[in-house]
Amino acid sequence: MSGSRRRIRRRWRHSRGGQPNLGEYTIRSWPYVAGSTAVTVVLLGAYMVVDTGSSTPGASAAERPDAAAPPPAASPGASGDGVTPQMRALGITRRISAFSTRYKAGEPRVRNIRLGAAALNGQVVRPGATFSFNRVVGPRTRRRGYVPAPTIVGARLVNDVGGGICQVSATLFNAVFESGLRIKKARAHSLWMPEYPKGREAAVYYPGLDFVWRNDSGRPVMIQAMTTPTSLTITLWGTRRFGVRSKESKPYARKPYSSAVDHGARCVPMRGGQGFQINVWRFLQSDGRPIRRERFHTTYQPQTRVRCAK
Repeated sequence: MSGSRRRIRRRWRHSRGGQPNLGEYTIRSWPYVAGSTAVTVVLLGAYMVVDTGSSTPGASAAERPDAAAPPPAASPGASGDGVTPQMRALGITRRISAFSTRYKAGEPRVRNIRLGAAALNGQVVRPGATFSFNRVVGPRTRRRGYVPAPTIVGARLVNDVGGGICQVSATLFNAVFESGLRIKKARAHSLWMPEYPKGREAAVYYPGLDFVWRNDSGRPVMIQAMTTPTSLTITLWGTRRFGVRSKESKPYARKPYSSAVDHGARCVPMRGGQGFQINVWRFLQSDGRPIRRERFHTTYQPQTRVRCAK
């Protein structure tokens, strides 16, 4: 495990007329899997004054409201709206957000995804509490049932125990992103994988690389994680504090990929893909009033085209 951590840097930028335009920029860089060369940074800016009529430089024309995934299958004892007796006992009556990702049935990573989802399912995050993915899910080891599956290391995929667990953290990240809850610590993968939206995902690696968020809604939040043979859906139940809108830039600063032949037993063939950078913005609103703008900047490395030699 290697990696560096840059401390929080703060700066203030004022718009014309002396009004504070951009509040606090928080720059975070976290440790990640040894060999990874990603330069991925999360920039969180608190907007004091937001001009909702202007476009964000580099953003695509499409601005989408908070999009929820289809409701997951009902839990035992749940009412028609999906609320369980345990939720009602906590005062939880509404779904905040949901997000789904897909995978191929029968792949080794499916077992790891199901184990991770089972660890998340039913977790209650109290008001003001911080949720740590690694603390809740724990080590991904053979003794705990995890199996080898493709894992990103640097610009390649290799088979490692617990591979695929990042699909769980990435799905949770998107549910948290769309809920408006505060994201405290997140880092994208060094390579972009099509299972996740570009720039909207969180890699994890026990114990150093974690995905951490805070329940700042003022009410309990319950996590529901449901799997099928081909999909994972994570739903957050509780009380929504902010409305969410998002924008993303087009990929830019593209870099070509290289080719390699791997003779190792852990080799996973790869088709190769360009590296690129992308920006994603999350806009938080309350009763139509802008509250905060957050920018997530990600640099994805080129994906080496790998042929596994026998």
